[in-house]
Amino acid sequence: MPIKLTDLIARVPAAVEAKVRRLRDQASPGLREALRAECRLVFRTPVESEQGRAGAQVPVEVVPGYPLVLEQMTFPDDLERIMLLGRYRGLLEQAHDGASGLLRLRDELLQRPEPGKWVSTSGSDLQSVANWAAILLKVLDQHDPLKTVLSVSEDFLGVYEYDAETLFADAQAVNRATIRLYWGVIGLVSEWLGCGVEDLAVVVLTHELAHAYTQLGADIEGLRWAATSFAAAETALKEGLAQYYTDRVLHRLERRYGGSLKIFKALLPGQPAAYRAHEPWVRDSSPEAVRRAMLEVRRWKETKLTDFNRRLAMAQEELGPKASTSAPF
Repeated sequence: MPIKLTDLIARVPAAVEAKVRRLRDQASPGLREALRAECRLVFRTPVESEQGRAGAQVPVEVVPGYPLVLEQMTFPDDLERIMLLGRYRGLLEQAHDGASGLLRLRDELLQRPEPGKWVSTSGSDLQSVANWAAILLKVLDQHDPLKTVLSVSEDFLGVYEYDAETLFADAQAVNRATIRLYWGVIGLVSEWLGCGVEDLAVVVLTHELAHAYTQLGADIEGLRWAATSFAAAETALKEGLAQYYTDRVLHRLERRYGGSLKIFKALLPGQPAAYRAHEPWVRDSSPEAVRRAMLEVRRWKETKLTDFNRRLAMAQEELGPKASTSAPF
């Protein structure tokens, strides 16, 4: 009988909730400060301060449960065995590649004088090892729960929820927003990754805060990304920006959150393309060019990744390859 992901989440120890709450309280101020420095966007503008208005408020809640996208996800009933294979993935890959390489070495030695002195095993033994490792790796790839979950095309460890009613179509309007961290999902995935709950929670919290700053953060003119326009934007644009600033912040704070940076990088290859849209920006563009392109698509209510990339190319050409106003890592 298949095992439901929701049942696995329900088994996560309650102690995980306390860990995520403690991490939220300890890490939030530093992560918000780093995001402000990278984006140069603020939740409360000078005008709002002068007028006694609160500005944007984005509370972070640690909640049980899971997003609806995970509700129907199931795994084979031999999940425990699959997880065992997962712990040995590295050795299986080495055994497959190593045995295949040794077969080639064996063939070359057999072509040289006195092969009996150098070849003491049969080719069938080595081939059996390579075949066995290949079979187990195929099973793992087909049923790896982490790979299955990472393929989900939306945030599932946490979520940035915001009000996108028409009254928030104004770029200076402050819409309601909340970040929710699903402690059970974080606990389960951290177990699959073999990492600390806190390390993964930092990645999730940074990503969701990056959504909040790119949408609700106000520029020097007090303009935000109008909630209705943000809602209409392509997933790859919104997730690309969140991933970009997660990358920037985790590098900035690497001494404090080095484990989180490693996890962030390790997750990327298995995530959907939308969550990797930022990779060429990191590689080819300056932070200032990325920021300018973001401000322009927000201002002109453009919604496509191609719009952003076009503006990014223009900004990079104008600013030059060394343009950067962010503090060094």
